Amino acid sequence: MMDRKNETSALPERLDYDNLFKTVLRSYFWEALKIFLPALYEAADKTEAPEFLEQELQKVTFDLEEGINRTDLLVRIKLKDGATELVLCHIEVQGEGGGDLPVRMYRYKQMIYLKYGEEPVGIAVATVPRPREEKSSYDWERFGVKVAYDYVNVDITKLENDEFLVEDSRVGLVLYAAKCAYLSRNDEREKFRYLRLLSSLWAERGWGRNDKRLILLAIEYLINMKDEAQIKDMVAHIESLPMKKEDKEMYISIFERVYTERGEARSRIEIAKNMLNDGLPLEKITQYTNLSREEIEAFFVHENSRSLASPQ
Repeated sequence: MMDRKNETSALPERLDYDNLFKTVLRSYFWEALKIFLPALYEAADKTEAPEFLEQELQKVTFDLEEGINRTDLLVRIKLKDGATELVLCHIEVQGEGGGDLPVRMYRYKQMIYLKYGEEPVGIAVATVPRPREEKSSYDWERFGVKVAYDYVNVDITKLENDEFLVEDSRVGLVLYAAKCAYLSRNDEREKFRYLRLLSSLWAERGWGRNDKRLILLAIEYLINMKDEAQIKDMVAHIESLPMKKEDKEMYISIFERVYTERGEARSRIEIAKNMLNDGLPLEKITQYTNLSREEIEAFFVHENSRSLASPQ
């Protein structure tokens, strides 16, 4: 392997799927909005930086029973006509969930309205298809009283590839990687095929170093190869790519870090699984394994396609 030359020094100390996805969307919000809601993108004044209000969102949603979802973005943007708009972007990155997305979107909307006196534009983004029976909007009726709430639904798996790859969009390449991750499921050969394609697209981009680093980390973490032989083949493919020496060194260093830390995480998760089976409370498990509750839950959903329930 190549000399790492501290290429990963600016990366997070611990890899986290949800926060990584959120970091990408925050970093390239206008690119994301152009894909998710083109009409609002066109109406927005892109010369004014978006104002991110996650801390405020946490304050107004802290008492919801599902807790704070770390992949929610609350953003205030300025429009070309001088008005401002609140945008609630909820990203479902941990599987199909329980079919209650409309209820959660409505709850978030209500809490935000109570805080700001404004109705947010709601966008729900899913990286895998939602349950077939789940509604695409919220509606309630009782004794002639009706409530209806529509929001924008974005299913990454149903978007056309040219919607991701237009104009060298940084967010687009990450979303395309999310689609590839879904299409490959647990087929390691398919993961390898998609990762070869993504790595070639990444190598062609003329982005700055920090952009390349973040996008590459997101791609590798999304595809999540496990087969050792395929990982070795991927390293050989990286070595063969026609790219600058510094880009190749960056790629190898990040590739190594992602799969090293994933291996360490699997070891901690295995310990957590055994502790859970022994009846230890989740609070103790997080304390002993140095994993957060969200990390444990996310790992079980991504790796085993099931949610982790806390012991009674």
